[in-house]
Amino acid sequence: MRSLRALFCASTIALVPTLSHAGVFDLTGQPIDIIFEEGNYIEGNVGLVTADVEGTNDGGDSGNIADDLTFLTFGAKTDITDNISAAFIYDTPFLRKTTYTEGLFNGTAADVEAQTLTAVGRLKFGKNFSVYGGPRLQISSIDLQGPFAAPGFPPVYQIDLKEADLGFVAGAAFEMPEYKVRAAVTYNSAITHDVKTQEIFFGQTGFVTAPSSFELETPQSVNVDLQAPISRSTLVKASIRWANWDGVNLTPPNFLNNPNFGRPVVEYTEDVFTYRLTVAQRINENFVGFVTGSYEEDGGEEISLFKATDGGYSLGGGVIFENQKGLRLQLAGEYRWLKGTSGAQVPGAPFTDFGDADSVGFSLKVGYRF
Repeated sequence: MRSLRALFCASTIALVPTLSHAGVFDLTGQPIDIIFEEGNYIEGNVGLVTADVEGTNDGGDSGNIADDLTFLTFGAKTDITDNISAAFIYDTPFLRKTTYTEGLFNGTAADVEAQTLTAVGRLKFGKNFSVYGGPRLQISSIDLQGPFAAPGFPPVYQIDLKEADLGFVAGAAFEMPEYKVRAAVTYNSAITHDVKTQEIFFGQTGFVTAPSSFELETPQSVNVDLQAPISRSTLVKASIRWANWDGVNLTPPNFLNNPNFGRPVVEYTEDVFTYRLTVAQRINENFVGFVTGSYEEDGGEEISLFKATDGGYSLGGGVIFENQKGLRLQLAGEYRWLKGTSGAQVPGAPFTDFGDADSVGFSLKVGYRF
């Protein structure tokens, strides 16, 4: 049983942070694996993503437009009774930062981020079946400026907003605890922000402020997670994530209607499926190694100022240490090949081709069972 117990720490491997999900916005995949931990447990995770996304237009180079991303996640889980448990999770499921420092759109920048706090309760029906769910608070923000802002001059467009709204998570699982077998299906609701703000334009007469009212939505999704040991020291985990990105448009209305811009900030015309397979191998009493890979379909490939890649595949791995005193350490890394987009980023602009790009993600997780 020790070999299977040691493997269980590998069964809760969180996705290594990447820069590719759904046009590089869907960062973590919204995992809630912590609710399946044994006993009382707490963990924190720090992640770093660095990417190389470059394109050419009108004979010029855009430079690397992908800013490095750093973020934290945190979770705590406790057993209330033998059949009831609860967890709290903080993460940043949607994140993207883009800055043009060269070429035609020099000075254009965007920072789109959603932070969530989720409370999850779980109810067991015997040892095999359980249901879980709870509310989710999401704070979404957009900071957008440009395009065509020359160095030393104000941007021709600017918006900075932050809104908070509620959604929920719900799911069910079948388990065979003695064999560490689990099948879980988790639904994450869409969260819609009704935004009332102001968009600022800069023209020949100076600054012009335009009132703005629109909906900002992050998509609903379903995660299907399957895990099973194939020997006493090897465990396999497979997951499929469907995200309802079709129709999602992260664009303020005055930006879209202005003839100088005229294209969405980011728009999707197709849902996105992400497939991931992870194999974990016990090395000894304290160490588990794993390899992981993923493939993601594109979400329509429509290019815009802030959607330069869409879809791709990855390969990564890592190591987990766990001792008898409840300490767990996980170090992971992943390399991702990104599929570039091409076309005119704004009306009348030259054809832009981003070609293929890549990113590297690293994460360090520290957990403690007590």
